[in-house]
Amino acid sequence: MKEYYGAIKRCLWTFLFIIVVQLGGKLQLPLTMSTNIESAGIMRIFANMTAGNATKLTLFSLGLGPYMIALILWSTLTMLDIDAIKNLSAKQAGFIQRILTFMFCILQSFTIIAHFKESIVYSDVAILSKNEIHLALMTILVTGGMIVSYIADMNMKKGIGKQMVIILPGLLANIPAMLFSGQTAGGLFTTPLGLGILALVTIAFLYISVFLYRGEYRIKIQQTGMDVTFENSYIPIKVLAAGALPFMFGVTLFSIPQLLTMIPSLKGSTFLYIITQMFSYTSLLGIITYGVILTILGYGFSHVNIRVHDIAKSLRDSGDYILGVMPGEETEKYLRRRLNIMIVMGNIYMLIVSLAPLIIGLKISDVSNLAFYFGSIFMVIIIVDSLHEDIRFMLAKGHYKLF
Repeated sequence: MKEYYGAIKRCLWTFLFIIVVQLGGKLQLPLTMSTNIESAGIMRIFANMTAGNATKLTLFSLGLGPYMIALILWSTLTMLDIDAIKNLSAKQAGFIQRILTFMFCILQSFTIIAHFKESIVYSDVAILSKNEIHLALMTILVTGGMIVSYIADMNMKKGIGKQMVIILPGLLANIPAMLFSGQTAGGLFTTPLGLGILALVTIAFLYISVFLYRGEYRIKIQQTGMDVTFENSYIPIKVLAAGALPFMFGVTLFSIPQLLTMIPSLKGSTFLYIITQMFSYTSLLGIITYGVILTILGYGFSHVNIRVHDIAKSLRDSGDYILGVMPGEETEKYLRRRLNIMIVMGNIYMLIVSLAPLIIGLKISDVSNLAFYFGSIFMVIIIVDSLHEDIRFMLAKGHYKLF
């Protein structure tokens, strides 16, 4: 039992963090009505995927949205190979990410307050002006957003499943909502025929997604000083090197301009019309924009997950090499070419799964919900796989003894 203590402890920490986030998502803010406010489909989807709340003002209404946006921005900066960023300590980098998260918390809380103005009961505190009440509610929302980001980081240190396990309960609970009330009412899938087709498509999607996610291209390496008869070392490059991150963060990025629709003063403006066309799942221009975002994120996160420069440097320093490829710069170019091939394959699959239902949905509206339904299932697959790997590693570690 002793060897399982570490795994049990981490699982309990994660369970505690999830409970706190779920309770905070139900804790209604003061001076607000308990009735739900109707939000656009894209905002409900955004909230579901970030552990937020798009129907009422709660302590954790912001969810992981600001944290995820800050993580995207920081990941992009680290890819630029800037010396000033590379030389930052872990503590300094963490502080900068906190500042970025704080800034996005302020921006998102401002738009949310503007959207929920009708649900705020100003008469309960007559001594305060409307702006003062807005500022007080924004302060609570920002505080809640920072608490959620802190919980996500703490789960990295003490729990299992990394940061994104925090959104797993919301994803599981809202998968039916993604299908039946995402962009449209989803009446197509309430008929026996529709449910039958959906079941078959879901099974096929699960099989293909798991197959591709576990699939990898292996580049054999030669290790100096070892008998090649017994060595079997290789560099694995996954087909879906970016995992579910492009979809997860793509929905987040695509939803940011939609926050502007929550500001009453912009309604009816030409600017808002352009924004709604460019960032709408129901227009061809919006679908193309979404595809571009997914492609860029797929490329970026693949290179973040597999840093070919670091791998090539590690091979050179250890004296290992790829047969027929010179160590150093040539190895880095070789690895980058192979990675880019995998990225193209992964992006094609991601675009088919995400865009095909949206394009068909321009004619048969209910089909568009499949884009978010598939995306949610894929995110669950990745998170559950991460949980499984963490638990397996911790259990295996408990069986190793030095003496």
